Amino acid sequence: MAVRMDERLQTAVHVPEGLRSAVFPSMMLQTLVENAIKHGLEPKAEGGRILIAAEIADGRLAVRVCDTGPGFAPTAAGGVGLANIRERLKAMHKGRAELVISVPAEGGTCATITVPYEVSTANPG
Repeated sequence: MAVRMDERLQTAVHVPEGLRSAVFPSMMLQTLVENAIKHGLEPKAEGGRILIAAEIADGRLAVRVCDTGPGFAPTAAGGVGLANIRERLKAMHKGRAELVISVPAEGGTCATITVPYEVSTANPG
């Protein structure tokens, strides 16, 4: 998708160094980024921007993907990708995790996954 968009796609990642070792479910971030490109930015002739950010809020890890697309219809339930994320979060975290879709005042769409904050104990080396 990014290849088709070429310079129409701008990205920014704001993840503090200390959060890079946080445990986060695999493939969920990829799904949110793909949705932002496919549904938010690709249809716009001028393209747009995606922001990926992470923070700790109330002892939980919140990871959000925001785009500058036309915005998510508040009544839309979402597609298969979002439904799969919700089901995986439910199965993995027993109600302690969530996916929230919002439309910021400045436009676009933000998808935020919030999970219990845990630091990975895996040794990357």
